Amino acid sequence: MVHAATGSPVASEILSSWTDDALENPVEKKRLAVALLVELMAYQLAAPVQWIKTQDCLFSVAEVQRMVEVGPSPVLCGMADKTLRNPSFANSSVSLLHFERNRDEIYYVHTAEEVEVAVEAASTPTTSVVVASAPATQSEQPAASPAQAQVSVGVSSSAGAAIDDVPLPAADIVHAIVAFKLKQPLSGVSAQQSIKMLVGGKSTLQNEIVGDLQKEFGTRVPDKPEDMSLQELGAAIGTSSSMGKCSQPLVARVFGSKMPGGFTLSSARAMLQTAYGLGSQRQDALLLMALTMEPAARLGSDADAGTWLATVAQAYAAHTGIAYSATQASSADGASQGPTVSSAELKKVRLREIEHIQQQIAVLARYAGIDLRSDGRTAEGYQTGAQQLQTSVDNITAEFGDDLIAGVQPRFDARKIRRFDSCWNWARQDAYEWIQQTIAGCTTGVASDVDVSDEARLQQLQNRADVQLVQMLAGTAKILGASNNDALQPAIQLTQALHDACKGSLDQEPVYREFSKPMQPETHVQSTGEVKYTEKPRPSERSWAEYIQHMSCGDLDNTPPLMHLREQTESGQWTYSDMYSGAYFSGLNSIATQGISFAGKTALVTGCGRGSIGAEIVSSLLAGGAKVLATTSSYSRATTLFFENLYRTHGSRGSELVVVPFNQGSVQDIENL
Repeated sequence: MVHAATGSPVASEILSSWTDDALENPVEKKRLAVALLVELMAYQLAAPVQWIKTQDCLFSVAEVQRMVEVGPSPVLCGMADKTLRNPSFANSSVSLLHFERNRDEIYYVHTAEEVEVAVEAASTPTTSVVVASAPATQSEQPAASPAQAQVSVGVSSSAGAAIDDVPLPAADIVHAIVAFKLKQPLSGVSAQQSIKMLVGGKSTLQNEIVGDLQKEFGTRVPDKPEDMSLQELGAAIGTSSSMGKCSQPLVARVFGSKMPGGFTLSSARAMLQTAYGLGSQRQDALLLMALTMEPAARLGSDADAGTWLATVAQAYAAHTGIAYSATQASSADGASQGPTVSSAELKKVRLREIEHIQQQIAVLARYAGIDLRSDGRTAEGYQTGAQQLQTSVDNITAEFGDDLIAGVQPRFDARKIRRFDSCWNWARQDAYEWIQQTIAGCTTGVASDVDVSDEARLQQLQNRADVQLVQMLAGTAKILGASNNDALQPAIQLTQALHDACKGSLDQEPVYREFSKPMQPETHVQSTGEVKYTEKPRPSERSWAEYIQHMSCGDLDNTPPLMHLREQTESGQWTYSDMYSGAYFSGLNSIATQGISFAGKTALVTGCGRGSIGAEIVSSLLAGGAKVLATTSSYSRATTLFFENLYRTHGSRGSELVVVPFNQGSVQDIENL
């Protein structure tokens, strides 16, 4: 079939030596499948689209009346629309639909506006709505068919008059976040008090609130926000165009955990817009208030959710002093804007239509011997179990809070494990970059007398050296030496020095050495009272060896050094041990001058995110040749790139870095790890 469709020479070769025995061998069967798939994909990409012929077939030969496009955007619909405007297709009537853009038309979902409404004169207080529906089957006619029902509809509208939208004050966001963290309604949290006063000395809670505010507003939060009243803090921050990185997830969590499945945040916003006339920013303010009026358990139906949202809306109106209108505002001369149809009555018509359709389906099902309730009974059983599970979750949440459930969610996934072990590749790139930088300096005439003076860079290259790198450096030195260009002498010397250093390290294990300078703190208090902290190199200790030497020396009166080790005597007393302290400082000095190897060691490091102490430990272990298993709770593309760069910079011969998504609070993750 593949050969018939493509005429592929690869498929021809397979068929020429074909035997059915190939299908009995799993390895051969897999190889054939891969070959055929590659050929099909290749011909699919290379073959012409023939869209013009396709359209002629669709619109002229097949006389298609509805074309539905399934894809990310209606590109084909647009091209087909241009084709149908051609005079040759003047007699064609084709509906061009996209599965996302025209979902209602595709699935025949009729809106209330599509119901045919016959409106009488404007002076008539009521109007008639005639809803036509298909008759029942001849075998059984439902008694209450609304096929010719007359529905009396009032002329008033149930849509709320629009209320002027106002910018969202930061004070409202601050007030809502603080009240939510304190688990109090807005009325129970005074905006005249500070965060420090409201938390009642609970420093952990205070720090959480300040952290949430900084997450919400970023650098707009002033210094010492916990000492300012909520009103002053909100005024200092200003206004916001929308909810931020803290409040938005909190609102989404309320709708995700406490609302029924069909009542989403979008549904709530639509209700607030149509029923109460609230703009987007007033909706944000109301939803912030909803945070402090969160239901105790998940609501059971959309009606319950609507009732809860109505309660929040009334509380918001009382809090802000606004009034909702049940009708649209009249025109300037006081005349009515014309008869309108009540959406409630239209909904009744739609429900009667659905009821009639259901009756017809029931008649056909009984005739065919189909039990329409079997799936419903199964669903009811599932619903009962789901309610029991939801009750258990609600009880746990009420007892321990939402943070417990979020904090124990497993994150381990074996498919997301990333391994980095290609230090040989980075070694070649580093060597080439070093040599190329020197050559560039030689050609521009600004090169200095290059020797291998960068100890850290040389040590890194020696840690990664292998036979292939040594051969590459030897070949590069030979090529540069054959150029007879005196200006390249610094580059030749560097290449030869790197070759000799890497060759001499092949029989040695990679080591970690610290090449940074010992630093000392320095604090400056400005005239404005601002405190600035900096660090600068220690003037009397230019290397770690000198720092360790000074640290091991005691005072002149033979007192032990400030840092020392003690041993317990027979009497139970702890006394200074010159032997243990000497061994300790000797080990530190050996690490500072010669380095330490972790070759053959395996280490598990948790909490090693960007800028952490754990990340520095990982880099040291990799430089010493260890295999490191690093866990991260925030697995993402940015995280994997961070660890990839960490290995690229510090990975050495025999080292390996394995990155695993992991949550220490999850027992499942601990067992899987």
